[in-house]
Amino acid sequence: MAPRWLETRPGATGDLHEGIAREERSGLAYMLSGRLVILGLLAFWALLTVPVDRSIIYLGAIAAFALLGAIPYALTRFGIDGTPIVAGLLALDAAILSYILIVPTPFDISDWSPQLNLRLPSFLFLGIFLVGMALSYKPSLVVSTGLAVIVSWSAVYLWVANLPDSLVFASEDVQGLGLSIDQALDLYLHPNAVALTRLSTQIVFLAMVTLILALTVWRSRRLLHRQVAAESQRAALSRYFSPNIARELATRNPFEDRPSVQPVAVLFADMVGFTAISEKLEPDELISLLREFHGRLARTAFAHDGTVDKYIGDAILVHFGTPHPKSDDPVRALACAAAMIADLERWNEERGGSGQEIIRIGIGIHYGDVVVGNIGDAKRLEYAVLGDTVNVASRLEQLSRQAGASIVVSNDLVEAVRSLGVDPRDVLPDLHQEDTFTVRGRQQPVGVWTAHKSEHGIPL
Repeated sequence: MAPRWLETRPGATGDLHEGIAREERSGLAYMLSGRLVILGLLAFWALLTVPVDRSIIYLGAIAAFALLGAIPYALTRFGIDGTPIVAGLLALDAAILSYILIVPTPFDISDWSPQLNLRLPSFLFLGIFLVGMALSYKPSLVVSTGLAVIVSWSAVYLWVANLPDSLVFASEDVQGLGLSIDQALDLYLHPNAVALTRLSTQIVFLAMVTLILALTVWRSRRLLHRQVAAESQRAALSRYFSPNIARELATRNPFEDRPSVQPVAVLFADMVGFTAISEKLEPDELISLLREFHGRLARTAFAHDGTVDKYIGDAILVHFGTPHPKSDDPVRALACAAAMIADLERWNEERGGSGQEIIRIGIGIHYGDVVVGNIGDAKRLEYAVLGDTVNVASRLEQLSRQAGASIVVSNDLVEAVRSLGVDPRDVLPDLHQEDTFTVRGRQQPVGVWTAHKSEHGIPL
């Protein structure tokens, strides 16, 4: 059964069923591949050990088995739910295999009888055939094949027992007759003897193998069910969280997390003049614009291994160094800002070509310690970064209007990039140092660098 949250999410159950169906199709492919390999080995063995004139019949039977195995796979490739057909073909497989294992070929010596074939270990090929059903990922198919094998083998076995020249007996009969050891051996070794006790033992063996295989496949299916559900859950989380946070939430219990203090590069990006733009657009056009804007910025952030914290109206908050810090977090933050500007320029070329309004952006980046953890209550948690670093990054983004620049970077981030042996101007070529900036509510001023300045400034 799917997890409750998964059942309530539209489309989730369909995704789960498709995942199971995909594995079932894969199982049929494995079954076909395994069958072809085994049949190929048998064909090679037949050519190696049997004269050519006699091996033709064996090769014909091998080809027939290969064809029967290919039909179910072909049905699934064409999108046909062929479970009943597959079960019928497997039952035909079992019947043909049982017949071949017992009935002598026309090339066998004249005094070799079907009764003697019952004593050969060829019966074990039925077990191998049945074991191959475990690849199907369908317990019902394993059970139906097991029943088909039991019925087919029993039918052929009893057909031999009912031949006119068959000498049929059971262990109880031998004991009841009070035969001596020599007499009992003579009976067992008689060319036409058919022991019903052997059939009952073989039926029990096939039934036990079927049961064990069905339970194994059922358990494997449940594990696969959980795996597919986990993947669906991770995909659902990815719609609301950055991929790295989604992976973290999928593998850890968020209630066990403890807040931590760690260095993080924080990036704020905001659409400039959004209020004026929104007044000109219909609601659906405005939502479409925001989705495209946010989607472009988010893809760029993900490409630089950033964590998209949240969307705030037309703004986006991204941090680098969560959930786990990396040595190049400041460099990736600066490179992400440069990539966002480059992508926006390409987008504006497309918009300009279709007569749409040009979109401008303001970006602020700061580097420093933040508090990282889950905020909220037991019913709703939010993974967030808090602290002075976040506030400064937000103020720097707002400063971009006043500075007439698309990107405003703190001196702390620039120094962090330099400490890694990287020249910030190699990442952002037009980066220039400006005067210090006093952040409201903060006593210590912030050293500021700007990039992508406009001669005419950026409109409010």
